[in-house]
Amino acid sequence: MTNEIEERRKKRIIRRRRRRLFSLLALVLLLVYIPAVWKWLFSSSHEIGVVRTSTIEVKAPIEGVIVRNEMLLTSPGTGIIIPTVQNGERVAKASEVASYIQSNMKDVVEGYREMEADILRRVVSYLGDLTGVQREVWDSAIETQVDRLTEASNSGDLSDAEDIRERVNRVLESRARAILDNSSNQDKLLSEKQELDRLKSNVDKTVQSLSSPESGIVSYHCDGLEGVFSVESLNNLSVEDIKKAVDENKIKEKSLTPSEINAKADEPYAKLIFNDKAWIVFLVPEKQGEEISILHQKARLNDSYLSLQIELDGINERIPVVIEQVYDKENGFCKVIAYMDKMIEKTMDYRGTKGNLVVESVTGMKVPLRSLFNINSVDDTADICLLDMDRAKFVRVRIVARQDNYAIIESIDVTDAKQSVNIFDVYLINPKNVEEGQVIDK
Repeated sequence: MTNEIEERRKKRIIRRRRRRLFSLLALVLLLVYIPAVWKWLFSSSHEIGVVRTSTIEVKAPIEGVIVRNEMLLTSPGTGIIIPTVQNGERVAKASEVASYIQSNMKDVVEGYREMEADILRRVVSYLGDLTGVQREVWDSAIETQVDRLTEASNSGDLSDAEDIRERVNRVLESRARAILDNSSNQDKLLSEKQELDRLKSNVDKTVQSLSSPESGIVSYHCDGLEGVFSVESLNNLSVEDIKKAVDENKIKEKSLTPSEINAKADEPYAKLIFNDKAWIVFLVPEKQGEEISILHQKARLNDSYLSLQIELDGINERIPVVIEQVYDKENGFCKVIAYMDKMIEKTMDYRGTKGNLVVESVTGMKVPLRSLFNINSVDDTADICLLDMDRAKFVRVRIVARQDNYAIIESIDVTDAKQSVNIFDVYLINPKNVEEGQVIDK
């Protein structure tokens, strides 16, 4: 009994000593790692970068209105207008644009058209194996439209599918008419030709052809502002006029060729766009406007014009423009008039628009804007924190250009090697709470 008690006492002593040893080891480890944990929790990490040469494009946000040379095409009466020219297609002077049908004759004309199409299909089925130059021309025309359809399918944009279908139909119709006019086929298809001539005569009596008074691009998108935003109004448009047009004329999708138009007498059903020249009157923030004005004046002193590019929302390509006039600031904006003589057809659905004006491209030492501090907006200077032998060194630099989150910088005095920035210098991207001369752990 005594031995058992003694043995239990020894075990308790051993367990007590073991607990004390573990406690001592834990205390030692805690004392060793407390500084590291403290630094991990409360010290700030420093992200570094390397100065490199790059190019940024300086852009100014714009909102404006597009002014074109436009001519409204009006309906001769109340009825149905059937377009024969696709939206966005160029037409020559005196060429047919559409057909006008009185409302009460619509069903009659549609019957004529269906019978005509049926006859032409019969003709093609009778003599579909033509050879020679005519066959090659038709095959080439069909292949062109098939290629267009393939490209549209691959891109996922089938907005031109209706136009492609119409063009294929025209090729087939042209082929059928050529077969009928071929003297060697006159006897075989005499009845079809006579029936077609009779139908054509009846249709011509019922349908009125509408011709283009001038050459230009046909658009079926009439916004009612053709007279408001005219070439004569360029200089008179106010900031309020432009902003109102931008807010009220937002294009969501490309306009298409309507199958038919319910027209009223003397009301427009389409318009002609003369694409030799168009204008965009836009607003830019006054600071960028003053910079553009200086560039414009320099160009005029050299008997030239300032050529820039604009990016418009909804158009994937940049449009070259020439600055005609820059007005003084008004309500925080400067009004600018620019003209374009290319890609006008891409803007035909637009009136009020937003986008960017690409003012210039600047190449130099590129750094993130957040790496600059103590920025002086008056002379465009700032400090940057360089690493010199792992120590922080503040250098004053000049901001040449900025766009989005980046800036192009240059040394203020390139002759002062200690206060200059060079390519491949290492700098702090986030120089918060850093003092000059401080040792930086990379």
